[in-house]
Amino acid sequence: MSDQWFQEQIAPDGVNEDGCHPDEARALQDYLHQKTGVSEAAKAIVQPIEQSANPGAHLYRLWNLLIDALIQLPETQITPLIQLLDAIQNLPEPDLTGKTTEDTPLDGHLWQGLPGFGHMWADGHKQGHWRGALAAEKGPRRTEMRSAHVRKANLEARLAVAGISNIPFDWGYECIADALERQDAVVDLEVPAAAEWIAVAGDRLYAGVRTGCKSWALESRRDFGREAPVMTLERWLFWEQRMEELDKQLQAEGEATQSAHHVMKTTRQGGDG
Repeated sequence: MSDQWFQEQIAPDGVNEDGCHPDEARALQDYLHQKTGVSEAAKAIVQPIEQSANPGAHLYRLWNLLIDALIQLPETQITPLIQLLDAIQNLPEPDLTGKTTEDTPLDGHLWQGLPGFGHMWADGHKQGHWRGALAAEKGPRRTEMRSAHVRKANLEARLAVAGISNIPFDWGYECIADALERQDAVVDLEVPAAAEWIAVAGDRLYAGVRTGCKSWALESRRDFGREAPVMTLERWLFWEQRMEELDKQLQAEGEATQSAHHVMKTTRQGGDG
């Protein structure tokens, strides 16, 4: 992990729209280099915002830094980054007396629930045009895009399980349903992404079977007529069957898979036990 990465995140000439505050980058760097603990790092990284005249106007700057870190830094840093996000969202709220509050979230909280973090993630990493873009790609570029997509699914699942910024499990249902219920699914990309959600959050997703979880992602019309307003056992069993078929297809094509259908079956048996 190069120190240059942190330097490149800093806004040139202090123009915040183009990067983060130097103290935010330094706090993150010290934390990931294990010079500070998570509580100390959380307090340090938010100080530039809390000390600014209009704290709410600068939240996006910190969220962008941390989202870039999750996406770009080595995978070994994901767990400490999620721990840092959790520590930030559990910080005490600052006293905003005398501050400009017109950009502060409506509930008055800067840190609880990390307001705006999930929206920034969605704006940058939940765009729907990737399927068409991938169709034209081959070779190393396709491999790169596939790795990025699978990592994004893993990150979203881990953020949801950790309760970061109310990242919804709907995203997991959407990822799995798109992979297993669409005829135009990009199998070598979407099935591994779905497998990440199942491996990380399978227990939480299967809990929706027992509770009849409602989700907009389950209502979307796809190609196998499985759309419904709630999660059902019948649909989970269909997913198991489809995942087994697609796992075998990928293995026949020489692709490494996680045998996600076995994970789904084990999750179901454990959840029903």
